[in-house]
Amino acid sequence: MINHRFGALAAGIIAAASLTGFVVTAQAQDPTAVIDARKAELKKAGGATKTIGAFLKDGTGTVADVQAAAATIDGVAKAFPNWWPAGTAVGVAKSEAKPEIWTKADDFKAKTVAFQTEAASLVKVAAGGDKAAIGAQFGKTVGTCKTCHESYRAD
Repeated sequence: MINHRFGALAAGIIAAASLTGFVVTAQAQDPTAVIDARKAELKKAGGATKTIGAFLKDGTGTVADVQAAAATIDGVAKAFPNWWPAGTAVGVAKSEAKPEIWTKADDFKAKTVAFQTEAASLVKVAAGGDKAAIGAQFGKTVGTCKTCHESYRAD
């Protein structure tokens, strides 16, 4: 038992050290690089919303296209919380991130969780292929984007 506990403890320490190293590395990055990477990922989500919007409005594309776009949005939503280190607000490079992201961190986190929840639901609904259901869930998902943009994105 002692060896098993020691092994689990050592694994936990190694995992924590690895995670801490990742956080330190992310914080040590050039703010401009962080902002550029963040914008690139958010543009992926924007492109995916255009794909789904065109499917719903114009009937262009396929359900498979919608499913791929929903997966892209979900991937962005999952990674989203890691893109906002201090020092990357408006005034740094071409950031559009308002300082309220950090001064109202609890609200920003709640909006992030809402985005993640709705994006995950969009993937599930898209898998069913029902256009009306996709439209309803897509509205909920982009609604979370709009709410966050209104509060935390500079024009």
